[in-house]
Amino acid sequence: MSERNSKGEVMMPRYNCVTTHTARRSGITNMYLTHKYTILQMMHVSGHKTQKTFMDYIKLSSDEIADEIDAIANGAKADVF
Repeated sequence: MSERNSKGEVMMPRYNCVTTHTARRSGITNMYLTHKYTILQMMHVSGHKTQKTFMDYIKLSSDEIADEIDAIANGAKADVF
C-alpha cells in the first residue's frame, strides 16, 4: 500500500518514478542541447520520423527555447541547422 499525504496524493521516492523511457527522453534532450548532432542524426537514434514529432518529444522548456534563439541570433548554431 502506498503512503499518502494530507491531500490524498501518493508519496514515493522520485527514483521509483523514473523509467527507461524517462532516461531515453532525457538522453535525447541532452543530445539536442549539446548542439553536436543534427536533428536528423538524433531522429535516427530516437526513431522519430518527422521533425515535428521529435520536437514535441523532447519538450524544451521556455528557457531552453530562449537559449536556442539566442544561440541562433549570435551565429553559434549556423552549421547545426
